[in-house]
Amino acid sequence: MDMLVNHEAAAGPTGYGDAEPFIAKARELRPLFQAEAAEGERLRAPTPAVHEALVSNNLLSMLLPKRWGGAGLSMTGFSKVQMEIAKGDPSVSWVVQIVNGTTWVASLTSDKTQEALFGEGPKAVCGAYNPPGKARKVDGGYIVSGAWPYTSGSRQSYWAQSGVMLENTSGPVVPGINMVYIPFSQLEMQDTWFVTGMQGTGSDTSVAKEVFVPEHLMVTMDKPFGHVEPNKKHWGAASDNLPVVPVVRATGLAQLVGAAEAMLEIVEAESTKKPIVTTTYKTRSESGALVHALGEVAAQLDNAKLLLFAATGMLDEAGLNRTVLTDADRAKHKAQCAQIVQLVHKSIETLMFIAGSSAFSLSNPLSRYWRDIHVGLRHITNLPMLSYEIYGRNRLGVAPNISPSGAY
Repeated sequence: MDMLVNHEAAAGPTGYGDAEPFIAKARELRPLFQAEAAEGERLRAPTPAVHEALVSNNLLSMLLPKRWGGAGLSMTGFSKVQMEIAKGDPSVSWVVQIVNGTTWVASLTSDKTQEALFGEGPKAVCGAYNPPGKARKVDGGYIVSGAWPYTSGSRQSYWAQSGVMLENTSGPVVPGINMVYIPFSQLEMQDTWFVTGMQGTGSDTSVAKEVFVPEHLMVTMDKPFGHVEPNKKHWGAASDNLPVVPVVRATGLAQLVGAAEAMLEIVEAESTKKPIVTTTYKTRSESGALVHALGEVAAQLDNAKLLLFAATGMLDEAGLNRTVLTDADRAKHKAQCAQIVQLVHKSIETLMFIAGSSAFSLSNPLSRYWRDIHVGLRHITNLPMLSYEIYGRNRLGVAPNISPSGAY
């Protein structure tokens, strides 16, 4: 480490940026996000008004280090912003999380790659890695072809970060999926995002057909994200020390907690006004059973936030102290996040029972929150049964685990 030039330290403090202005802006924008949500769902992507709000308020570069013009927020600070955005529209928060997360991941690359991606100012990055495309080595770079579904935030991004496998290579090849960076202007988009929830995320399929990618825009598994070469210049922010998967997992859950809190707000507001049909209760709040259920939901979401901020706090501390998470740390972190998933899931199901069948009307905002949260909870990083198996195997010393440590 003595050979490294800590560029961020030379430029100023290595701590995290101030999240409070972004939290306040997210709260201010909540009415806009709510008003545009139905149209975004119809368009299956953020509306022009929402896009403009995200870009003009720098909400797509909150995790990008300050050295490239980003806000350099902590994972806890970013999560608090995400919770507020999700209260307006979970689909918008999903786009914000994917773009911020992927743009941050891109800041963990080599000096030459970072300069190519961000040398002209903050540029949004999104993408997908599975199923991987194919990359064929040629002079000066690679010829890349592939199709990547679930490219969330494609309409808001300049760069695509796309997973590829190397073909026709000589010599040893490190196993794993490599990543290439391609401008969206060189990709075709297939209109494929027809799903039950998170419709407004623009998560269509990006397609590359024999696209040339310069060598410095490929991240190979022998020098993965976070690799620090000797005399690296563009390095030193606290977030440069963080592992990719735990960051994406924890910050991705923040928006689901926020959306569940929005559902609770709606149901609580209705409970002092709406009767319970077929009973003598003139309002739901007269029912001890429903009041008990609402209290339980509120407590579950309070606990979900405690777990969330413990999970993001662990990451923030690791970044500041430049500590490396052990396999045991990662396994515990994944299990903590699984608990958040289950608390959110249980909460929103109870809320829909309280709200009744009218809550499933497509015109009812509760329906959209419920559908969006359900889709978000099923992301592969969130599946509780796999999370607990990984944690259990780690605790018992059962080797090998079902995933390599870098994958959790």
